[in-house]
Amino acid sequence: MQAMADQLAIDLDGSPTAIRPMQAVSAEAPFSSDEYLFEVKWDGLRCLLFVDWDGRIHLQDRALTDITERLPELRDIGKQVARGSVLDGELVATDQQGRPDCHALRGRLLGGAELADTVPLAYLAFDALHLSGRAQARQPLHRRRARLQRAVTPGGHLFVPYHIDGEGVELYEACLERGLEGVMAKHRDSTYVPGQRSPFWLKVKAVKSDDFVVLGATRAVRPGEPFGALLVGYHELGRMLPCGSVGGGYDDDVAEAIAERVVELSVDECPLDPAPVMTAPVDWCRPELVISVRYSEWSPDGTLRFPIFNGLRPEIHPAECVRHRPRVVLAGRTLPGTPAYDLTRFPF
Repeated sequence: MQAMADQLAIDLDGSPTAIRPMQAVSAEAPFSSDEYLFEVKWDGLRCLLFVDWDGRIHLQDRALTDITERLPELRDIGKQVARGSVLDGELVATDQQGRPDCHALRGRLLGGAELADTVPLAYLAFDALHLSGRAQARQPLHRRRARLQRAVTPGGHLFVPYHIDGEGVELYEACLERGLEGVMAKHRDSTYVPGQRSPFWLKVKAVKSDDFVVLGATRAVRPGEPFGALLVGYHELGRMLPCGSVGGGYDDDVAEAIAERVVELSVDECPLDPAPVMTAPVDWCRPELVISVRYSEWSPDGTLRFPIFNGLRPEIHPAECVRHRPRVVLAGRTLPGTPAYDLTRFPF
């Protein structure tokens, strides 16, 4: 019902104020097709940019949280966009090599406006839901992208990233070469469906990372540690299933915040049925806290191999944590200087 309400907000209201972004599903393998546009999957924070008729902006994440006040360096990008517009895109921070740095981004968002001068950010706009007060969601993607290019003046902290037509495998290989997250494949004629996961948008990940629900935490074995490891799980066919424990990748501040949240959500019994057999004491919690985890692969027993904590995901609803099963097929090496490789370079 919420997705339907959001759709109506786009179609009927000239100045929508709350929209859940359209989501993608996982592709089984990288592919090439003239029916699709392919773009880099930047490792950032998905959010919508609202540009009021007076030029003021509002940034809203997937959980409909307004994060504008944390990002004072972006306040002037409304001057670069047609007024009365709503754009979909990604908020991205980079490392020293110009690659997306999700840890820097998370730290920047937690630190708020005080870190504006130390961690450079950019908003990468890849779709348009409204332009100059006119709804665009029912227009085909290729038309929305063309209009987006005309409605945005790139530069500073705002960019419209390029895409490539047809050559999805080449772009995927270029992302592997650059150590980027992967590729988005979007059907040229797809409309924009707010709040829904559409088979016309496909994600192909080069680096394995997914979102999981925290089920509990093992107790610390060394003095001073807030917990030993987080037990995580995912939704599948109406059930919550466990997929192992995540014991590394936390910095002190984040670990303390997670421990406090586990205490707030604490329950006496395991949220899984049946409860797994544990060899260490566990503090169980309601399955409401979502984290991102990087890992090498899934084990045959359904657990993650070499999982590393990758960040908190407050904008993700626990029901969105599902298992993805991509198959990776490569056709060859993509060399620097090719159009696909050039597309992987960050635009600022």
